[in-house]
Amino acid sequence: MTKHSPDKFIPKDRFGGEFAIYWGTMWAVISLVLYLNFSVVDPQATRPLWFIIATTSLEEIGLLIAGCLCWRNWQSKYIAGGSEVWLLYALANFAFFIGNLWFTLWESLWKLDPAASFGNLFFVLFYLLTIAGVRLAILDRDVRLVPQQWAIVIGVAAIGMTIGCGLTAGAANATTTPPIATQIVSTRVPASGTSIAISAPTILATASGSQITLTTSERPPEWVLAIDRSLYPLVKTFNMFYVLCDLVLLTLATILFLGFWGGQMGLPWRMTAQAVLCFYIADTWFASAHERVQGYESGSIMEVFWIFGIVQFGIAAALEFDNSIRARRLARRRTAISKT
Repeated sequence: MTKHSPDKFIPKDRFGGEFAIYWGTMWAVISLVLYLNFSVVDPQATRPLWFIIATTSLEEIGLLIAGCLCWRNWQSKYIAGGSEVWLLYALANFAFFIGNLWFTLWESLWKLDPAASFGNLFFVLFYLLTIAGVRLAILDRDVRLVPQQWAIVIGVAAIGMTIGCGLTAGAANATTTPPIATQIVSTRVPASGTSIAISAPTILATASGSQITLTTSERPPEWVLAIDRSLYPLVKTFNMFYVLCDLVLLTLATILFLGFWGGQMGLPWRMTAQAVLCFYIADTWFASAHERVQGYESGSIMEVFWIFGIVQFGIAAALEFDNSIRARRLARRRTAISKT
């Protein structure tokens, strides 16, 4: 009688950990080379549009792939436990994808301050989902730290709080420019040859005490301006919320990293902790640069850490899927041996 292999009903993964590590590393290296070569521009110049499109594409494609890999873990029956964590991570990546898209449209297409973009709502959702995911990972795995590890956590939290207080103080002292006003007068010459003044949609913006007039084709849609005006008073609130969430994430990620120190099975969770740390570095840099540099334009070298974090989320999801399948195969082999 022919015996069936215990691995027969466990699929071979074509998007496993080795695949994710290889392509994730390539993705991160390409992003780093791009930022190193083209992120530094003359202070009086702006970064080319193709650079913004390229870096945004690297982020957006990476977010979709990482989100899909996390979503696969949630749906897979081979994940032994804690699949809800991967659902939260997947939704967080998708939320960041949408928020980043709105951020780019606000800054690059409509030339508005992205700090008041519609993407803020999705960035808030990203923070809440990621915090919930990291917290659930800690609780599900019953992470326990020794006193020396708790001392490290407290030290990291203290450093993060110091940085957060500095950013909050800078935001409180910063002067904000009110949203752009909308007013222009253009002329139309009828057939009779007389000039008639009519109102036409344009924008008057203030910059260094002078007025900039945009043509009708450059004017953002009215609904975009309405959202911009409604969200602008909340910019400081959003910034303070991000600083607080970054501090919470930094602390939880440190606990997660130390709790899974060492071992192959803990590698995916250490990777998620490192991903959160990369997001913290990029967020902190962006918040600091936005407060210190008047009219800061995104695309600085430190923002590559967002891509590093996205890549590590994807690799962590693939490694966890591999570990779960490997554990299931081992359990099936033991069952088959015990029955013989």
